[in-house]
Amino acid sequence: MDTNNRTFWMEFSSRGYSISEDGTKFCEIEPPDVNSFGVWEKQLFGSRVGLPIWDYNLPLLEAVIVLVLCLWHFFYFLLKKIRLPVPKITCMMLAGAALSQTSLLPNDWLIQRILFPDDLRPKLPETLGGFAFVFYWFLEGVKMDVGMIKRTGSKAVVTGIVTVLFPIITANIVFGSLRETGGKNLTGVEYRTIIFMQSISAFTGISRLIRDLKIDHSEFGRIVLSSAMVADATSFGVNIFALVAWSDWRVSAVQGVGLVGYVVVVIWVVRPVMFWVIRRTPEERPVKEWVIYFIIIFVFFSYEYLKMLHLFPAVGPFILGLCVPHGPPLGSALIQKFETFNTGILLPLFLFFPMLQIDGPWLVYEIRQLRNYDGQLYEALTIIVVVSAAKIFFSTIPPLLAKMPLTDSFVMALILSNKGFVEMCYFMYAVERKTFHVKSFTTMALMILLSSTILPVAIHYLYDASKRFTCFQKRNLMSLKLGSELRFLVCIHKADHIAGMINLLGKSFPLQDSSLACYVLHLVELVGLDNPLFISHQMQKPEPGIRSYSTNVLIAFDNFKLYWKSLTLELFTSISNPKYMHQEIYSLALDKQASFIMLPFHRIWSLDQTTVVSDDITRRHVNISVLRQAPCSVGIFVHRQNMLSTQKSKPAFKVCSIFVGGKDDREALALGKQMMRNQKVRLTVLRLVPGTMTGMTTGWDQMLDTAEIKETMRNNNTTLGGEHNFVEYVEETVNDGSDTSRILLSMANAFDLFVVGKSTGMGTDVTRALSDWTEFDELGTIGDLLVSSEFPHRGSVLVVQQQQNVACR
Repeated sequence: MDTNNRTFWMEFSSRGYSISEDGTKFCEIEPPDVNSFGVWEKQLFGSRVGLPIWDYNLPLLEAVIVLVLCLWHFFYFLLKKIRLPVPKITCMMLAGAALSQTSLLPNDWLIQRILFPDDLRPKLPETLGGFAFVFYWFLEGVKMDVGMIKRTGSKAVVTGIVTVLFPIITANIVFGSLRETGGKNLTGVEYRTIIFMQSISAFTGISRLIRDLKIDHSEFGRIVLSSAMVADATSFGVNIFALVAWSDWRVSAVQGVGLVGYVVVVIWVVRPVMFWVIRRTPEERPVKEWVIYFIIIFVFFSYEYLKMLHLFPAVGPFILGLCVPHGPPLGSALIQKFETFNTGILLPLFLFFPMLQIDGPWLVYEIRQLRNYDGQLYEALTIIVVVSAAKIFFSTIPPLLAKMPLTDSFVMALILSNKGFVEMCYFMYAVERKTFHVKSFTTMALMILLSSTILPVAIHYLYDASKRFTCFQKRNLMSLKLGSELRFLVCIHKADHIAGMINLLGKSFPLQDSSLACYVLHLVELVGLDNPLFISHQMQKPEPGIRSYSTNVLIAFDNFKLYWKSLTLELFTSISNPKYMHQEIYSLALDKQASFIMLPFHRIWSLDQTTVVSDDITRRHVNISVLRQAPCSVGIFVHRQNMLSTQKSKPAFKVCSIFVGGKDDREALALGKQMMRNQKVRLTVLRLVPGTMTGMTTGWDQMLDTAEIKETMRNNNTTLGGEHNFVEYVEETVNDGSDTSRILLSMANAFDLFVVGKSTGMGTDVTRALSDWTEFDELGTIGDLLVSSEFPHRGSVLVVQQQQNVACR
């Protein structure tokens, strides 16, 4: 046996694997040793038998995981301390760049030789990183709400199409034939790939960025996501067109048929099975474990299937994730089981290793070549600058024309232009398919790293986070036309609130021949260390014999729905920390596009209205928080036991709308007009006119007040059975708060419901001296007077605040 063979077999017997000197022969014992025999194995067994601990797979994997986690957490906390909101995924890429040649470290330094040996053995950390890559795409699909497509407005559709097509058209005009022939340093395929990837707005990457910036539940975030969804669909269409144009039509046909077949199976077979599983899962119970295992197997099958078709394989898991019903019990279970482990432990490995391939010395040379307007980096930068500038410019125009503020329009364009994980994955896939050179990948990886570092910081400082729940549409009752659908979000804290809310809906609004969508949200305080839970009672039904969190609410509103067939009713339960309950209300109101949020007053009285039986300060804070930043109009309902209105001799429901002037009073009057469509409602408009004009609004506001009253009084001559008028108008002049109190006391027992604006009479003679005695600021001065102990406790009170947070110009 010659010396080379002897060395080869000695290494094989001692290490468990060996590589010949010419690299043509590689042998390894199967299965390989995973664990070492201890840290001191080398010293105990000697050089021929013992191995260094890092030559075993498990210790090496553990060492790499610890190194990667420490590095990316170091960058994350360092940037967080200096107030730079760089996303976690960017910090993971920075960790890889720190150990690559970008840092100008030597190729043969000890840590690189130990942790990243350049041999032919399969790398376990890279394999687990590939596992994380597949699961990342699947989980991103699970977190997406497919129903958002139905709610996509024209603004998002136009923006999504423009942000993809116009940059591509611009690049085709600027670069012309270079897309086919290539340039001095880049091939034609690389030109087309860079142009396409710079033009797209990847839905998964943008949704991750929006979540990192904590604006995912905002109206602005929803518009951006809707635009990104349209942009993704447009990109897919462009990609299909490019495949047909630049590939053999036979190959394209096979790929198209294979992809359509996969989508059909997922939508019409797999998704119905998931819904069947959900229906058979009792409320508040987890899904069966076999369901999770089946989905995991199908995730990897879908990846391999798309890879076999020579398409971007991550599309398979992503489409499957989109078909998983979001929320509990299935979607939430998948996120809870895999999201933290995948994103926190495994995904950093996937992002870490590609960044190790960045060639630092070559980049330094290319940067020097920029002064000569030459080099591969110069060509790539030319494409990136032209396409990115066109993308930002054209993406800003549609939202700006739709009356979105200029700053928000520009921020939206920056978000749609952000590059990150998705683009990195695609370039890695292109390198694997040998359509993209490694040097070109180095350039694009560096550009993606810079983009995902700089743009989030710029967005953070340009976009006001306090506006995260600001609405970009007018969602109030005044902006609704009579006869259009009313969308109410009714909040329930306790069982005592159920009767009052049902009484108000049933007696005040036209439920027989009009469209009223009522979304009931039961808010339950999170106790102990349980996880927050959001339950859609349309998706999950309680198991027979098991008491639900919201049993009373479900029974009461289900019975209510039986009497009003035209009523659209959806029930939800949110179990959360009281500090964040208002955010749950905001999110559901935005999701359902509600025009009015109805909140119960925090104080509850006894049946005879003489004793306070409940005074929940926590619920009061929730109401105040909702009023502060609600995305639509809000009403606080103070329920009183209504004895007279239930008598058969008094079938009419008498409502008094108190009007002084201002937007809250106009909203209260608009609510009265909606009630007026119920033939049993008798509306009285009580206008309190200050003795002097001090503090009164003039000009445009005064014109709006007059117009709103005239619009309401158009029905003044309409009668019901020749006996009752729909609207009665009463005007009283008041000189101070005592006059206001006297007038209201005189008619206290004549009405079943008082509707009043929160800011009614503020700063005028109507509330002079009364404001000093206000106990509940959230009700306003007049509203507080109506619920005070000195006031007769017969009529219920509804205090209305018009939508405040709207960003339309």
